[in-house]
Amino acid sequence: MDIKKVVSEILSKRVDVSSLKEEDKLTALGLDSLDLVEVMLEIEDQLHIEFDSNEIGEVSTLGDVLKLIETKLK
Repeated sequence: MDIKKVVSEILSKRVDVSSLKEEDKLTALGLDSLDLVEVMLEIEDQLHIEFDSNEIGEVSTLGDVLKLIETKLK
């Protein structure tokens, strides 16, 4: 499973992901806190994992999201 592809598909519903990089700040892409929660909930549904609110609150870049997912899938 390509985690980055799954996340990119979810993000593409809200922002332009054509030149997405792991160091990109999610807020700079145009996501607000509600968007981030909705993205994280959709990731939970698709990958069958769960995040707590503290984990979601500490995510600021695409790389942070990917690292968090990787820790949940281990």
